Amino acid sequence: MANANLAFSKETLQHFAKLVELTKQPTQELAERLFKEAIDREMEDFLLSVVADQYDIENEKKTKSEDVDWNTLLSS
Repeated sequence: MANANLAFSKETLQHFAKLVELTKQPTQELAERLFKEAIDREMEDFLLSVVADQYDIENEKKTKSEDVDWNTLLSS
């Protein structure tokens, strides 16, 4: 296993310490799980944006989210 030294803000460390206390999980295990989840989500977001860029067609009309009737669309 590789080692890494990371620096976090005081606020982040306080929140993390509180989470360790509440969940009663070992600090190392919790940190590793949270870090892995964050990496997985970032990777997924990145890959989805790459795919979306491939489907982006220049000069096509764009529809703004606020212009969509989401209630009608999602109830179909």
